[in-house]
Amino acid sequence: MYSSIDDVKKELRELCSEYVHILEKLKKEEIITKETFEACSSNKVSFLEE
Repeated sequence: MYSSIDDVKKELRELCSEYVHILEKLKKEEIITKETFEACSSNKVSFLEE
C-alpha cells in the first residue's frame, strides 16, 4: 500500500501522464479523433498542471 498521501498523488500523476501519452499516440495514429482526445484528456491535463 501507500505510506502517505504524497505517494498516492505521485502515483496518480504518473498514471495520468501515461494515460495522456497513450491518448496522444492513438491520436497520432489516427485511431481516435482530435475531439475524442481533447474530451478524454482535458481533466487529466488539468490535474497534471496543478
